[in-house]
Amino acid sequence: MTRRYWGVLLWGMVSVGYAQTPRSISLTGALAEARHRNPVLQAEHLTIQATQADVVTAGLRANPTLNNQTLQLAKPSHFPEHTRALNAQNRQVWWQLTKPFNVAGQRQKAVALAEQTVELSRRSYAETERKLLFDVANQWLDAWSAQRNLALIGRAQQTVDSLVSINQVRLRNQVITQTDLLRTQILADQYGLRAQTVRQDYQNQLLQLKRLLNTTDSLAIAATDEVTIWSPGSADSLLALAQRGRADVRVAEQAVEVAERNTRLQEALRVPQPELGILYNPQNSVPYVGFYGTMPLPIFNKNQGEIQKAKVLRLQREQVVQYTHQQVQAEVLTAYRSYQTQRQNLSRYTGILRQADQILSSVRYAYLKGGTTIVDFLEAQRSWLDVQQEYLNTQVEYRRSFIQLLFATGQIQQLAN
Repeated sequence: MTRRYWGVLLWGMVSVGYAQTPRSISLTGALAEARHRNPVLQAEHLTIQATQADVVTAGLRANPTLNNQTLQLAKPSHFPEHTRALNAQNRQVWWQLTKPFNVAGQRQKAVALAEQTVELSRRSYAETERKLLFDVANQWLDAWSAQRNLALIGRAQQTVDSLVSINQVRLRNQVITQTDLLRTQILADQYGLRAQTVRQDYQNQLLQLKRLLNTTDSLAIAATDEVTIWSPGSADSLLALAQRGRADVRVAEQAVEVAERNTRLQEALRVPQPELGILYNPQNSVPYVGFYGTMPLPIFNKNQGEIQKAKVLRLQREQVVQYTHQQVQAEVLTAYRSYQTQRQNLSRYTGILRQADQILSSVRYAYLKGGTTIVDFLEAQRSWLDVQQEYLNTQVEYRRSFIQLLFATGQIQQLAN
């Protein structure tokens, strides 16, 4: 009957096809792969390239304007003697070449605003990456949990299957009754059904992980454990690290800088922009040259609305920075305390697991020697599995709190490196 256990375990370790050997992937490997292959991040990266094009646009100088006006004498009676309509003496031509000029540094301020917007796009990309890596880490943990649960059910099923084989022999020797064998067989069948459910859940979790990694490879969760070798440090150091380097904090701070650059640009646009140039004006074949200049008079429109709007946006983003710092502090402290609690809970299970193994071994030995009933053994087996599953749940919560702490402090992106 132990063959069924090995069959369950092998089927559980294969996520898609059986011809393809599963590729083992760790938590850090999943994060690194998602960083390079996830389509959401790839699309978000194009936003940075789009904002870089805005820098080029902002740095372009205004094109010169060429203007022509031609006046032709309409009545031949006014033509000079011995001239025709197309003669230069019968028309006036106006050629004008002008160009707008920046007198308040509008172009330079527009370039500075575009450059700061590019930096904002980069920081926004980092924040998108932080959130995506958090989703990937949690999905990897879900697959890890399903894999461990499948192995746990396999261990329990192996124990019960071996007892079924023993009881079949004992029944033939008339040591036990048919009822004892049936009770053992029923528990083995229950574990078999549960293993099928857990195996399907494991395959589903791997499928979701493959979607986030944008891969079609057959995957299996690696046995390596990066969580237990990580030391988070003190709460104060983690809080300082998050306040200094977390992506959403840097986005909020950069948004203030963008608002400040926009305010400077809008104030510069209040200054009228002159348009200057030269002209060439042959009148009835007599050439004239001159200077051309025009400037709007700032009487009604001084860009008041955009200046006011820019100042309000800057104030708004300064408030967002303050709120973001408060949010980071709350998230880091909450995640750190949860991590400490879950780590303590995990450490307390060492003795409990040892006792559960000892009790199951003792009851099994006593049952095989005729010292107790099948009911006591089945109850001990169920209690052992309950303890093991509670321990697995504690392991999952401990690792989830670890991932949450990495996310809250912004170190999840460093783990992907």
